[in-house]
Amino acid sequence: MKKAIVKDTLRLAAITLIAALLLALVYQLTKDVIAEAEAAERMESFHAVYPEAESFEKIDGNLVSDWNAAHSTNAVIEGYDALDGEGNRTGIVLSVVSHNGYGGDVVLSVGFGPDCTVTNVKVTSMSETSGLGANCTKAEWVAQFSGKNADSISFVKNGNPADDEIDAITGATITTKAVLEAVNNGIAFAKDYFGGEDLK
Repeated sequence: MKKAIVKDTLRLAAITLIAALLLALVYQLTKDVIAEAEAAERMESFHAVYPEAESFEKIDGNLVSDWNAAHSTNAVIEGYDALDGEGNRTGIVLSVVSHNGYGGDVVLSVGFGPDCTVTNVKVTSMSETSGLGANCTKAEWVAQFSGKNADSISFVKNGNPADDEIDAITGATITTKAVLEAVNNGIAFAKDYFGGEDLK
């Protein structure tokens, strides 16, 4: 009886070890492909929010992390200068996040012109409720952000937003607030960046 238990335990350990080795091998074989796909998806979202850019150049990650630390947030994931054909900066794009969505993190790409006007917004990742908060991905809803130039943007539910407001998603106030939190943190970063602040 004891021999059978030992044999079964050894078999189970061997199977577990082989499975772990195979998973590690698959990860090693696919990590570069996955990273390339994620980078391509990120660039696609950047072109969607700043279509005039010919290319994008990453903003120093230390500037981003210092800014986040100074503002007690980790909202700005990364930033890129939007460049024209001659390599001149014409704006920036930011990857920003709110951790306060109804279903967790809501990640956006947001474009800003040099005067901090929002060029466009694209939701790149979210787990909001289908038919409610998930409507934050709809082009007609995020289009409200285009052309907004304000210190911060708020929302209304009456269908008559002012210049510094957008219409909330019907039945999804939490998601609306999460998207605005991410966008407003992006605005604050952009204003410091274009204002020549040291972002600290």
